[in-house]
Amino acid sequence: MTESDLTSNFPQQSGLPGEKRTDELGMRILKAAQTMFVRDGVDAVSMHKVAKTVGIGQGTLYRRYPNKGSLCMSLMQTKFDCFAEAINEYLRDAANATVFERLSRVVSSLIRFSENDLDWLKAILQSGTLKDAKANIFESPPFLFIRDTVQRLLEEAAAKRELVPLDPAFASVLITSSMTPELMFYLFDSGYTPERIAERYVETFLAPLFAGAGRI
Repeated sequence: MTESDLTSNFPQQSGLPGEKRTDELGMRILKAAQTMFVRDGVDAVSMHKVAKTVGIGQGTLYRRYPNKGSLCMSLMQTKFDCFAEAINEYLRDAANATVFERLSRVVSSLIRFSENDLDWLKAILQSGTLKDAKANIFESPPFLFIRDTVQRLLEEAAAKRELVPLDPAFASVLITSSMTPELMFYLFDSGYTPERIAERYVETFLAPLFAGAGRI
């Protein structure tokens, strides 16, 4: 996903004049941060630089985003929304492909998404932004999207008798929760490429679910 792909997908806000100005400021902050992060790298961009680029005081910026991690979190949500839209489009277009092929593609795409935004994810984790949300991580929109997508595919495969006997709802939670940012960092640092991780993940976790039915 390119910079233009991301910035073109910021939501268009409407409402009362005061609300519109506030929303426009938020979009200016996110677009400026996105441009600087892509150009200079997340580590090289300070909150002071973001505020200066947007032309606002640091206090105004910190009232919206307590730290760089929370700023990255907002940007990542926008990026994930684009990712989710692309996944849904793929699943619509590939409706005639096998369930195993579609599920493998979803998982592989998620791994590549993590690799593309490694610096952003590290900034979020290092800032402690996720600490207060740990208890509710399984209710976060990204988790729910992946879980529900995986569950629907597993249920379709089960209905077609392409799966070994299992509980699709339970399996979808385990599959989704196994692809954590921390695990991705470890595997990337261990020398695995996104392609190799996806290949190994599919053959270790997904293929055995279908192999018993002889459908892969």
